[in-house]
Amino acid sequence: MLRYLKFAVLLTVVAGILGLSVFIYINARNLPDVKNLEHWKPSQVSQVFAYDGSLLTEFFVQRRQYVSIDKIPDHVKYAFIAIEDRTFYENPGIDLWGILRAAFINITSGRIVAGGSTISQQLIKNLFLTPERSFRRKVKEMILAIKLNQIYPKDKILEMYLNQIYLGHGAYGVESASQIYFGKHVWELDICEAAVLAGLPKAPSRYDPYKNIEGATQRRNAVLQSMVEEGYIDIYTAKECYEKPIVLRETDEEDVNIHDYFTEMVRLWFAENYGIDELYKGGYKIYTTADKNLLRDTHYIVKDHIELLQVQVGFPKLTEDEINKMTEEYSQQEVKKLQKGKVYIGMIEKIKGKTIHFKIKDHTGTVRFSGSLRNAKEGLPIYIKYIGENSFEFVPFLETAVVSIDPKTGAIRALSGGYDFVKSKYNRAVQAKRQPGSAFKPIVYTAAVMEGFTQLSVLEDEPVAIWDPDRFEEWIPRNYEGEYHGKVTLREALTKSMNAASVNLFLELGYEPVISLAYQMGVKTKLPKVPSLVLGSVDISPLELATVYSTFANNGIRCRPYFIEKVEDPNGNVIYQHTPECRQVIPEDKNAVMVDLLKGVIQEGTGRKARILGFPVAGKTGTTNDYTDAWFAGFTTDLTTVVWVGYDFKKKIGWKMTGAKAALPIWIDLMAAAHVDKEIEEFSVPENTALIPVNIQTKTLSDGNCEEKEILFIKGTEPKIDCSGNVVTVPPYREKEDEFLFDINLTGEEDELPATRQ
Repeated sequence: MLRYLKFAVLLTVVAGILGLSVFIYINARNLPDVKNLEHWKPSQVSQVFAYDGSLLTEFFVQRRQYVSIDKIPDHVKYAFIAIEDRTFYENPGIDLWGILRAAFINITSGRIVAGGSTISQQLIKNLFLTPERSFRRKVKEMILAIKLNQIYPKDKILEMYLNQIYLGHGAYGVESASQIYFGKHVWELDICEAAVLAGLPKAPSRYDPYKNIEGATQRRNAVLQSMVEEGYIDIYTAKECYEKPIVLRETDEEDVNIHDYFTEMVRLWFAENYGIDELYKGGYKIYTTADKNLLRDTHYIVKDHIELLQVQVGFPKLTEDEINKMTEEYSQQEVKKLQKGKVYIGMIEKIKGKTIHFKIKDHTGTVRFSGSLRNAKEGLPIYIKYIGENSFEFVPFLETAVVSIDPKTGAIRALSGGYDFVKSKYNRAVQAKRQPGSAFKPIVYTAAVMEGFTQLSVLEDEPVAIWDPDRFEEWIPRNYEGEYHGKVTLREALTKSMNAASVNLFLELGYEPVISLAYQMGVKTKLPKVPSLVLGSVDISPLELATVYSTFANNGIRCRPYFIEKVEDPNGNVIYQHTPECRQVIPEDKNAVMVDLLKGVIQEGTGRKARILGFPVAGKTGTTNDYTDAWFAGFTTDLTTVVWVGYDFKKKIGWKMTGAKAALPIWIDLMAAAHVDKEIEEFSVPENTALIPVNIQTKTLSDGNCEEKEILFIKGTEPKIDCSGNVVTVPPYREKEDEFLFDINLTGEEDELPATRQ
């Protein structure tokens, strides 16, 4: 009987061994080849930086920054080894005692609850296998872990592991986790911080120090204890860490992940040149021209002004096309659950006082709008932003575009393509084209100066009838308020934005000089040979207009605008470097005269509100027919900024909503923010030019007995007679301008009218 029992036991053991061998053999077939890791390229985050080196945003599938093992300090490596795989440097890829211990626990519990996985096994599971909990997967994991250790040295395996593991908050690998939790590189971590990271792989969510500081502290202390037991640190070092609280990096999502019109331009540029997959997985460093602070300021300044302006002009009268478009978008919305911060299209159900009741599919809500609701009616669409807890904000219909450029280089420092990127991703700064109105006039006046006109040259500000062959009728350009001034100086015509005088000047110059100059200064849109061109009747983009005005700001040198400085691959190799494209398109002396004219717009013309800035600026307003488009384009020696305001569907912004009223206030706040704590240089006065006191009305030199104003002349082109009738042989040249006048008397007419044919 005993003999049969021994035989049965032996047979059972043999059968078990054979069964296990067959099980292992079956699962060992068709396994991935670990040699493929020689070509392993883990997904890495691509980072976008501002021009000062600060981080703007990141693009990634997995937020990972790969670092080689030599950049990872020993105490970081030992922290992970101590808590995750104490026999890492001795085991062949698996820990037999750990496996037996885990197997006992799993058998007694009847399910997989313990892993006993080594670092090699964890790496294999993450790279080659599914996360399923099964004996089949475990066997595959062990086989591959052994093969891994037969091919690769321990340090290489550890390097791959420390760059692959997930450590919470979207961070893969120790470098990304170091920056997210502590705001520093992995090689800057101390032992206490390293222990915090090493405690995360087991359960990143449970031990998240941002959400569970007590649990994270206990887990950190467990790691430190393991390090002491393994001899990596002494007990005194551990005690120092025990007594320290975990100090985390203060998080500010807006600060580390700006996703707006500018960063979207970067995303599209990179995708076009290197591919979208490379952007999200390639680990590139993209250095841009953006001023991070100005970019953020632009966002908030634009939002505040557009919201206020929408209240001032009231709920707009929606066009039929606008209603149809928004209604279609409303029907296509998927709104199972409202998302905080998202902008939706709602439908008005009723209006009570200043409160609008609306629906968004199955959701209902109310929103208050302080402006006139005369044009708001039941059944019309509106834009609504959900701010949480069943509360909503009214989102303006008005839109805007802003471009700020460093004129010396063409670097785009800030850009906004609309009221809010959350509402609309359509980038009006570069994609939209609108009539610039009188903001186009300086191109014409520059052509005049290049032809020998001075600021005191006489123009006829009288209506002129021009035959329009397209409409088979006469076109008569009219001035703001319909008033004409007869003979005026070039300076008066531009600073007061006289349309009739400007058209007469354009007709005298001819089309070719003006159109040719416009192209040289940065206009890319095809310009037709029509008299209304001088009044900005052709649609151009804000970026084009900003390039034009940057040429004025840069002494007549046009620099092609750009926003990418350089791109580095994951190994630090520069694969793209911007090459400046600048050339002189306006002679420096003639450009200086034009700048003086544009300063006059601020000092005595339609842009005089900008005098409140108190530092040297120059620029021009622009308003189109029926107040459809409002512009201000202006500059200092350091920055050119163009602002456009209007609706996407062309219609009146509001009664007398000129460039001075709708766009200039935004421009003033932007330029004030951009020049805080900066010394602003006066515009240059070239050697062959001079500031000369003259009497504008008599167009003579001032001798002290008449009203005078200093304006810039190219030497030799100034008047030769003073206001007393004397011939002056020695002109009163001055090489420098007086201190910039600061005057906050802002009364008077604010802008000009039409850009297009009446």
